[in-house]
Amino acid sequence: MAILGIHDAHDAGAGIVMDDVVLGAVNEERFTRKKNDVGFPENSIRYLINSLKDEEIEKVAVAWYGGSALFARVWPELEVKRRKLWRKEIEKPSRLGMHARNLVFRLVQNQNPKWLWKWLGTNIGSYIIAKRLKRLGLEKKIEFVEHHLAHASSAYYASGFKEALVITLDGAGDGLSGTVSIGDNGELKRINQFKASASLGILYGAATIALDMRYSEDEGKLMSLAAYSYPSEVPELKEIAYYDEKSKQLVSRSGIKFEYLLAEYMKDHILWKYNREAFAYGVQRHVEEQVLKMVKQYIEETGIRNVAVAGGFFSNIITNMLINELPEVKDFFVFPQMGDGGLALGAAYYIDFKEHGKFNKKQIDNLYYGPEYTNSEIEEVLKKYAKEKKIKYEERKDIVKYTAERVAERNDIILWFQGKMEYGPRALGNRSVIALANDPENRNKLNIIIKRRPYYQPFASTILEEDAEELLSHYVRPNRFMTVGYSVKKEHWSDLVAASHIDGTTRPQILGNENKRFRELIKEIKKETGIGAIVNTSFNKHGVPIVMDPDYAIWTLLNTGSQYLAIGDFFVEKVNKG
Repeated sequence: MAILGIHDAHDAGAGIVMDDVVLGAVNEERFTRKKNDVGFPENSIRYLINSLKDEEIEKVAVAWYGGSALFARVWPELEVKRRKLWRKEIEKPSRLGMHARNLVFRLVQNQNPKWLWKWLGTNIGSYIIAKRLKRLGLEKKIEFVEHHLAHASSAYYASGFKEALVITLDGAGDGLSGTVSIGDNGELKRINQFKASASLGILYGAATIALDMRYSEDEGKLMSLAAYSYPSEVPELKEIAYYDEKSKQLVSRSGIKFEYLLAEYMKDHILWKYNREAFAYGVQRHVEEQVLKMVKQYIEETGIRNVAVAGGFFSNIITNMLINELPEVKDFFVFPQMGDGGLALGAAYYIDFKEHGKFNKKQIDNLYYGPEYTNSEIEEVLKKYAKEKKIKYEERKDIVKYTAERVAERNDIILWFQGKMEYGPRALGNRSVIALANDPENRNKLNIIIKRRPYYQPFASTILEEDAEELLSHYVRPNRFMTVGYSVKKEHWSDLVAASHIDGTTRPQILGNENKRFRELIKEIKKETGIGAIVNTSFNKHGVPIVMDPDYAIWTLLNTGSQYLAIGDFFVEKVNKG
């Protein structure tokens, strides 16, 4: 019997787990083509139910009962509006409006009394969700899983660690901004938690807004911009949130402020003293210091050296790199869908273990949990666009070798669509854009023809596992999911120049045997270049979701400067008119 997990606020999605094994997981944005989509994940649930074979859904695990999740269920239009505000699709409130919103924010942030918020969230939520599930033919018992427990469960049960120190950090959820737990043979025991009124996630997000970027989406830009600064400290950030080792708490001296009001506070009191790059550097350094203090302290106190983490904060690959390199850390795992988009799977993991008690001691090695399409289904779409004379295509049984030759010999940049769609925010070789890593111009080409992003954002890499130790410094273990940064050895900077940042770091997918077709592609490129690595970035326009289906793949080809697409066994070329 399987457990269906759902998350129905922002970054909505669903996942199915049975006996601690993931049967499928998707996010609603891929179906609706709305980045970080909000609301009940009807399309995700339909896909997962239809993909089940002999298994039956036993229970529905729902992540997050209070706060934003409760409001999203009762007044979904408010959550949609909040997301539009974050994406700069509507005007931000006036200062007076911000202070008015802050009154509500202060009331709900720490969610006191807890029992009342939980009672309201679970009772109202159960009624609303049950009605929506019934429309899909699902009348199953609903169990709620607290926000950070869902995050912790995703990290622990996917890690394969029998014993682990489990840390969660994000903006806020169910009154908390983070937790520390111990995982032991399948059981999770929380040993500390941090109030939402002091949040490193909100600090980082507000700093992102202060730099005129989008909250809950552009934090990676802040991290990238930080590398362009000279070393700089911003001591004023300690007033907003810092980790106090004596009390073992995140502490804020500036008081509770919702993200936009906090951003205005930063502009008025902090940012005006620094240039943008120095401010970004100071923010990045500050959060790194707080998290490293936390990790070191709990390793020392518990004696547990395997660390598993989740929560939106841990999309910060440089902080993750520093944790990974700590001598105190024996092994390190970041849940790949670390943000709220991973809550559904975390909730399913937790209820699955609670019901069945089975604990899988093997770490997940791939994220190919989404839809796939046959060559026949792909060709139906290709015929439609070819008839309109927008593309031309040919079927090639040697699609891997042919694509590799185009990349290695002609330096073509190619959209690559194969197999099951990846789960999470990273392209891992099935919905990717690929290019040579040793041509410095490829970064500019990718930005100009497809992504249209700021100059300071780097591209990621995929590296064959057998080549990783030669190319990367401080390499101790493979990372399959692009969740940790690594420094490139100086003698190989030119080999990875298009897939590295100005500070000499790269965010690699270390590829083993989990994706045979993608592995063969890189091995063929290596025959020509001598380098077992390529640029691998997500198959999408900047600011929209990664493509899911063949139709969206062709749309992306036609609506960017891309010229070539390898999809299934077909090689597609755009017809340039005029």
